Amino acid sequence: MPKKKLINYILVGMLSLGMLTVIWYVLLHEMSIQSTIAITFGLMFFVALSVRFYFQKIKAVRTNYQVLFDSSPLAIYVLNKSTLKFLAVNKAMVGLYGYTEIEFLSMDAVAILPENARSSFALNNEILPGQLQEPISAIHQKKDGKQFYVTFNYHAVPMLEQEAILVMVTNIDKTIQDKKQIEELLHLYDIVNKATQDVIWDYHFDEDQLYWMQGFEETYGYSKEESPDKFWTMEKVHESDRQRIIEAYEQTIASGKREWVIEYRYICADGSHKYVRERGNVVFDENGKPVRLIGAMQDIDKQVKYEKRLLDQNKQLKEIAWTNSHGVRKPLSNIIGLIDLIKDTEGQSGETKVLIDLLFTSSKELDNAVILINKQIMEDE
Repeated sequence: MPKKKLINYILVGMLSLGMLTVIWYVLLHEMSIQSTIAITFGLMFFVALSVRFYFQKIKAVRTNYQVLFDSSPLAIYVLNKSTLKFLAVNKAMVGLYGYTEIEFLSMDAVAILPENARSSFALNNEILPGQLQEPISAIHQKKDGKQFYVTFNYHAVPMLEQEAILVMVTNIDKTIQDKKQIEELLHLYDIVNKATQDVIWDYHFDEDQLYWMQGFEETYGYSKEESPDKFWTMEKVHESDRQRIIEAYEQTIASGKREWVIEYRYICADGSHKYVRERGNVVFDENGKPVRLIGAMQDIDKQVKYEKRLLDQNKQLKEIAWTNSHGVRKPLSNIIGLIDLIKDTEGQSGETKVLIDLLFTSSKELDNAVILINKQIMEDE
């Protein structure tokens, strides 16, 4: 039964009951006509005041509801339960979808769905007034055709003339898009991390907490529980490098620089150490206060050890060259001296003299080569 008719029946019943009560009271006490009329008018006046007060209260409730409905930041609309026609929309609804209120009132709720979702749209027909349904995620479509993500929930609202459904819509498009972007960035990071094999760490100043990204356990052998979570202690940095690295971080932050590149030795779980090259970035807030340090540790252990082996080999070669050059030059100097003596000896034939000159020239060339080797060794040092 419509609510308006029910209210009318209740008012008529109350008035009839009051009149019967007056008649019964008059008959019981045998009151005069004047008294009966006075009581009747008093009763009617009381009922009229009560009815007036009731309708004023109803009007105030409706006014407050309308104000809340129109000023709500959530997009809200009311639709006919059977036809799904829009019965009312608030300002937020108009702003979100781009339709005017008049356009909405000539449409049904299916019109704000993408075409491929309209045939499957349905509401729960067994919902009761005040029984709020669980939020439902969906894709809606604006007047300009742009689609966006929303969640909506609804409940039945009994109206004076017909039952209706009140629907509250929340625009979650930015949240979904941000989530997708984050997932894409994480996927990209995972690909880059696998390609570079760098270990990324993230230190938060306000929490004094150090976080490790993927690859730390695999690269350095620590379990998740053994991974260091304190930054400034540098407990896993080789003790010979520790103070130098701490000072490098402090100097970078104090100078306001945003980037750093440092090399040091990092202790592995088995007690060995690896050489790492670290590139990092300082994140400052709007007041210039550092809030985060983000670093990427590159394993350069093989490269450093290979370079060190080359340097050792080069040093050994220099020592060998130095030893050989000095060992060769001493007897070579003796040979040159003997050739000089032979050249001064009389009675040499022409052919012997030519051979001695050739021997002397070759010895000098060899001596010059030894001198050049020694000179290059000295310059390299």
